[in-house]
Amino acid sequence: MSLILEAYAIHESPQPLAPAPAERDWMEEFAGRHAYRCLPVAIGNTYGWQLLLPVDVTAEWNGGPGASDITVLCSHPHQAISHFQCGVLTFDVAYIFRTPPGYHLLVTGPTNVIKDGVAPMTALVESDWLPYPFTFNYRFTRPCKVTWKAGEPYAQICVVQANLQQSVQPVIRRLSDNPQLTADHIAWRTRRSDLLARQRASEACKRAWDKDYFHGRYADGREAQTEHTIKLRPKTPLDKRSPE
Repeated sequence: MSLILEAYAIHESPQPLAPAPAERDWMEEFAGRHAYRCLPVAIGNTYGWQLLLPVDVTAEWNGGPGASDITVLCSHPHQAISHFQCGVLTFDVAYIFRTPPGYHLLVTGPTNVIKDGVAPMTALVESDWLPYPFTFNYRFTRPCKVTWKAGEPYAQICVVQANLQQSVQPVIRRLSDNPQLTADHIAWRTRRSDLLARQRASEACKRAWDKDYFHGRYADGREAQTEHTIKLRPKTPLDKRSPE
C-alpha cells in the first residue's frame, strides 16, 4: 500500500524536506563503523524525513523563566524564536502537512542525533485534518549557547497510524508460558555467551559479531517468518507546486 504525505509550503522558498540519512557523525567515529552493525539503531536513523534549516541559528538561554531569557540570532526572524517560557526554543516548520485519514505525524528531533545543551520535544500531530502548521520545540537542559548550522536537521517526521497505541493491550507473561520462545531464547543466550567467550580469549575474534538479528534468523538458522528490514530508504519528496 502506497500512502501520500503532502507538504504544503507556506512560503515560496520552503526549508528543505529530505529523507533521513543513514549516517550519524558519532557512529562514524567507531573503528570499522562498528556502530552501524546495530540494525535497530541504523533503521532508526532513516525512519522518516528530516526538516533542514535554511540558515544558521544560535540561541542562548540565561536560565531565567521568561521568554526574554532566550536570545536568538538568525537571519530569518521567524525561523527560531523564544515564544514560550522556561527555556523553550521554538522552530517554525512552515509546512502544512496532510496525511490520509487515519494517519498522523510523529514529530521528534533527528533520531540518534545528540545536541549538547538542548533536548527535542516529541509531538504527535493530527495531520489528517489540521489546516495550519505546527511548530517544533527544544528545551534547554541548562543555561548555555547552542548553534545549528544551515543545512542541519532540527526535526524528523514519520507517518503513524492514528490511535493504534490505545487499541493495544500489553500483557505480561512468564517466558516459560511459551515453550518455543523459551527454546529460541536459550539457544540465542548460549550462542551469545560462546561468542563473548571467544572474543575474550582471542584477539582475532574481537571484531566478530552475531549476525542473526541483522539477517533475520534464529540461532538455529531458521529464518524469521515476518517481514525483515535490513535497509530503509524513505522516498525523496517530489516538488509538485503549480507555477505562478
